[in-house]
Amino acid sequence: MNDPRHPSVPARLAGIRLAPGFLPRHLVSYLYAAFVTIGLLAFVSFMQAWLLNVNLGLAPELQGRTVSALNFANELVALCLVAPFGALADKIGRRAVYACGLLWLAAGLLLYPLARTLPQLTACALFFSVGVAAVGTMLGTVLADTPEESSRGRLVGVAGVFQGLGALTLVGVLAKVPSWLSQHGVTQLAAGRMTFTLAALLAALSAVLVLLGLRRGTPSERAPAMPLARILREGLGAARRNPRIWMAYLLQFGSFGDRVVLGTFLMFRLQHAWLERGLPMHEATSRARGPFIAAMAAGLVTALVVGVLLDRIDRLRIGVAAMALAALAYFACGLIEPTQVGLMLAVAVLLGVGQIAAIIVGQTLLGQEAPRDLRGAVFGLAGVVASAAILFTNAIGGWLYDSVSRGGPFFLLAAVNFAIFLFGLRLVRRAA
Repeated sequence: MNDPRHPSVPARLAGIRLAPGFLPRHLVSYLYAAFVTIGLLAFVSFMQAWLLNVNLGLAPELQGRTVSALNFANELVALCLVAPFGALADKIGRRAVYACGLLWLAAGLLLYPLARTLPQLTACALFFSVGVAAVGTMLGTVLADTPEESSRGRLVGVAGVFQGLGALTLVGVLAKVPSWLSQHGVTQLAAGRMTFTLAALLAALSAVLVLLGLRRGTPSERAPAMPLARILREGLGAARRNPRIWMAYLLQFGSFGDRVVLGTFLMFRLQHAWLERGLPMHEATSRARGPFIAAMAAGLVTALVVGVLLDRIDRLRIGVAAMALAALAYFACGLIEPTQVGLMLAVAVLLGVGQIAAIIVGQTLLGQEAPRDLRGAVFGLAGVVASAAILFTNAIGGWLYDSVSRGGPFFLLAAVNFAIFLFGLRLVRRAA
C-alpha cells in the first residue's frame, strides 16, 4: 500500500522505503518481532548450562557433547521444516505462521524446566526446535518482503541492531532473575522454572502483538520452492563465475559457526570456570552474563557502524577485516583463563564485533553480487551453508570441549575464520 496522501510514493520510516502494501506500523511490528525472537533464542542458549547442572545434575565432562548433540538435532529438525513453513506462509500469510511459532516457543519454554532426565530434556529441545524453525523462517522471509530494493541494505542493518538489542536485553534481564530469586530464598530449581515461565509469557504476548501488527495477506508474487539439487547446481555455478559470492558463502559459514561458539560454548566455559571456583550455580550464571552482554553490546554498535561503512568502503575489505579480528579474538579466548574478568570482557567485545560484522557483510555481499535470475539459488545455498556451519561446529566443538580442551571450540573457529581471512585477502589483492 502506498502513502495515502501520495499514492505513487512508497511509505517509509526513518529513511527506509517500504515495498508496496507495507506501512510503517508493519515495519515497527517486524522490528519488535526480531527483537523478541533473537532475544528468546539467546536466553535459551544462555540457560542450557543451568538446565544441565540444576535440573539434570549432569557431570561437567559430559556437558559439552550433550549440548552439542542437542543443538545438532535441533538444527536438523529446523532445517527439515524451513521449506514447509515457507510454503505454509505463502498460503496463510506470514503473520499467522510467525504468531503460531511464538506460541510454540512459549509452550516449549514452559516445558524446558520440567525436564529432569536427559531423554526428557531432548524431547523438550526437539519440541522447541519446531517453533524455532517457524520464527526463524519468518524472520528472514518478512525481512525480504518488507523493504523496497533501494532500502534493503539499510533495513538489514537496522534489523541486525534490533536483534542484538533483543539478545542483550533478554539475557541481561531474564538471565538475572534466577540469581535474584535464589538470593531471596527460592530454591535453584524453582528459580529456573519461574524464570522460564516469565520468558514463556513474553513469547505468548509477543505472538498477539505480531498477529495484530504484521501485514495481512500473502505476497502478490510467490517464488516456487526450489529443489535442493537445483540450489546446489545454480548456487555453486554463480560462485564459480564470481569469487565474491564464494566469499559471501564463507562469511555465512564463519559467522554462523561463531554464533554457536559465542552463544553456547562461551557460556559453558564461563559458568564451569566459576563453578570450579566453588560458586553456586546462580552466582556462576550471574558472573557469566558480563562477557556475553559485552559481546552483544559490541555487536550492536558494530551493526550501526558497519551499516554506514558498507556504502563507503569496499564490502569485501570489511569482510576480510571482520574475519581477521574474529580469528584473533577466538584464539585469545581459547588461551585465557575465563575468570580473568578484564581480559575476558575485552576479548568478548572483539568476538561480538567480528561476528556481527561478518553476518552483515555476508548478507549484503549476497544481495550485491547475486545475479537477479539466480538470487533464489544463491540465497538458498547461503542458508544451506549456514546450517552446515551450525552442524559442523556443534559436532566438532562438543567433542573438543569434553575430550581435548575447553578452549577447543574457540581454537577451531579461530582456524576457520583465519582460513576465510586468507581467502578474502587473496581476492582483495587480485582486485587491486
